[in-house]
Amino acid sequence: MKTIVMKFGGSSVGTPERIKNAAHIALEASKKNRIILVVSAFYGITDRLLECARAAEQEGNNYDTLFDAIAERHWSAARELHGGKINKSLIAEIQQLLDNLHDILHGVNLLRHCPPRALDLTASFGERLSALIISAYINRKHPSLFADARHFVVTDDQFTHAEVLFEQTNAAVQSYFKNVWTSRQRNAIPVVTGFVGSTEDGRTTTIGRNGSDYTAAILGAALNVSVIEIWTDVDGVLSADPREVSDAFVLPSVSFEEALELSYFGAKVLHPATIAPAIARNIPIHIKNTLNPTAPGTLIGKPQGDAEPVAKGITSIDHVTLLNLRGIAMVGVPGTAERLFRSLASHKVNVILISQASSEHTICFAVKTQDVVRARKAIQQEFTYELSAGVTAVDERPAQTIIAIVGEGMKGIPGVSGKVFQSLGLNNINISAIAQGSSERNISFVTDSQNKTRAINVIHQAFFEERKRLYLAVVGVGNIGATLLKQLHQQRQFLLNKGFDVRVCAVADSKRFVVNHNGLDLTRWQDVLHHSQHKMDLHLLAHHIADLKLTNVALVDCTASSEVVNAYPVFVQANMHIITPNKKANVLPIKEYNTLVALLNKRKKFFLYEANVGAGLPIISTLHDLIASGDTIVKIEGVFSGTLSFLFNSFNGTTPFSKLVHEAQLAGYTEPDPREDLSGQDVARKLLILARQLGWNMDLNQIPHENLVPAKLQKGAFSKSFHDDYAKHDAEMNKRYVSAQKRGAVLRYVGVLNNKKAMTGLLEYPANHPFAGTKGSDNIIAFTTQRYSKTPLVVQGPGAGADVTAMGVFSDILKLLNYLAY
Repeated sequence: MKTIVMKFGGSSVGTPERIKNAAHIALEASKKNRIILVVSAFYGITDRLLECARAAEQEGNNYDTLFDAIAERHWSAARELHGGKINKSLIAEIQQLLDNLHDILHGVNLLRHCPPRALDLTASFGERLSALIISAYINRKHPSLFADARHFVVTDDQFTHAEVLFEQTNAAVQSYFKNVWTSRQRNAIPVVTGFVGSTEDGRTTTIGRNGSDYTAAILGAALNVSVIEIWTDVDGVLSADPREVSDAFVLPSVSFEEALELSYFGAKVLHPATIAPAIARNIPIHIKNTLNPTAPGTLIGKPQGDAEPVAKGITSIDHVTLLNLRGIAMVGVPGTAERLFRSLASHKVNVILISQASSEHTICFAVKTQDVVRARKAIQQEFTYELSAGVTAVDERPAQTIIAIVGEGMKGIPGVSGKVFQSLGLNNINISAIAQGSSERNISFVTDSQNKTRAINVIHQAFFEERKRLYLAVVGVGNIGATLLKQLHQQRQFLLNKGFDVRVCAVADSKRFVVNHNGLDLTRWQDVLHHSQHKMDLHLLAHHIADLKLTNVALVDCTASSEVVNAYPVFVQANMHIITPNKKANVLPIKEYNTLVALLNKRKKFFLYEANVGAGLPIISTLHDLIASGDTIVKIEGVFSGTLSFLFNSFNGTTPFSKLVHEAQLAGYTEPDPREDLSGQDVARKLLILARQLGWNMDLNQIPHENLVPAKLQKGAFSKSFHDDYAKHDAEMNKRYVSAQKRGAVLRYVGVLNNKKAMTGLLEYPANHPFAGTKGSDNIIAFTTQRYSKTPLVVQGPGAGADVTAMGVFSDILKLLNYLAY
């Protein structure tokens, strides 16, 4: 028969119903195993007891109110567990414990002082009352006995954090349980008080907060049990804190060493000291969930021997201050580190992390913020001379968090640290200090606490998540934006199959915006946006998205708005990439453009704008590829306007040009004011964008463009009378058409980059020229390069329309997914 120590604590004994559930689990296990049950105080009681003791130090009897609440909590639990009928012996035992507790509090009140010894004695009543009540409940269904750990857990007299004396404890535990298992009560389930012990002369001590886990391990090691089960309210050891990482998952197994590292750096599932006794006897620890007993949980033990994942978990320590002792006096001087850490230890300062530069010029270390004053005092006393002489100084960086990545699989694997720090760097997360143990199973770093959530998520995605995740904030949900959202919904499964998890975390139009941390339902985003209470404010939108602390977020600007472009720096500062068909950022005055590009580079953010030129055609990417491959661009020319392409592909002299313009406007092929298309300004903008890809410091006013609207019709607000007035000039356009036709040529409105110059205008091309073969609203761009000198590289296809433009934006989203580091 196996012997199992089962520990129940936290919220698993938070209510009578949960206590019943825990008891049922123990009773089921007892059918095949010998069980020892270790319990903690009822949920929250230890805090209430300590609060009561502190209240008792004050004048008056305010502590009585707190005591009454504690007493009623236990009476209520007993009544509910026993169906309202508590037997007399249990009533007497509970009352005796409560009377003893009240006497201690009364004594504290008389003295106006609660020394650590009295604090420990007060705190012990939580476990003593819970174990008594739970034991009595189990005894109704199966023999059980109340076991006070003070009879066999022997400690020193460091009250509130006593050290266990293992030699005496092991002997006492073995003797106690030998007597139990050879007595008439050998079938009974002992219900042991966790957290408490006693000195050799019988004074009550506690072994640290959450010490019930430790108690279970102490008993398990002393009795060499088969397994120690820690029953909590989570399914096991998680890859990260689920409050920080929504996709944290249960680890099926963790080695003893990994568990030690995780618990040291703040993992909440285990008391840090719990693991040591289990390691000494090689006893596995099984973490299970009282509320989900069928879940497999996490087994802590020897490494499985199979191929281990590179990393197992991420954990953190908050409320840390980083101190940096630096100065030339330290260089080449032996013993400086020894002096530092000896002085810190003498002032009871616990150093959590150490990082020393090889130059010996600095020693960087982290302490809990509550220890900073003592640390500062220790340094000032030890290095008085050096500090006063100005050859040594101390820097402090408060509000820091230590984050640790733990895993046996990191040992001997090159590139693990690079992956960590590249991921953090690409997300603009600065690191204050770095440390890695010689075991190579832990990489730790310190960062500003405000970066904690993003940093943990960045690393979790890099090491644990199968799919790259990208969040999108789509601003502008007209034709292009709405089409893009439709495409994202339709291609959701395709993207998942390719290993990409793309979620739309925000949608905005000119009136409202809506934000959702988990991603919006793309089947009903219109309804959610319509009912949103958030009035559109670009700065507020950026702030809301930044508050989500997401990793890999991109602003998708599907507007033609200068206001949105002016807010790009705000979004970049909020750690967002930019994807847009909006040309206005790329045609800003050169100084503003360079400032934006510099900010993007500084923040390591991608700016993708394939749809700026050619809608869905790969114009920008083709140009970038040519340059990246080492080719030299000689000339770029093409039909860049879908509207003007349609007009001149349709213009054959039979229908007046003005009528074609009017028909195109009615069909939605032009801007609301067709003069914008006819001005050639849009073609000039696209040329400027391409010129800047070539490194030309050019502004829009440097590009001459032929305006197809007579000067007297260019000014003033657009009205329907424009078409009648424009018709008066049809003869001029017809004359140009006839002239070209006589020479066997066609008219095309083109843009040309050549010899550091740019121009746009209506030119003639022979019938056998590629530009003469365009149809509909085709764009066609020819790249003449050093390699493509005889026959230009030509890209041709639809250059306008919501579908193809949205497709261009979609292609940029795919590019960004591939650019991301993980």
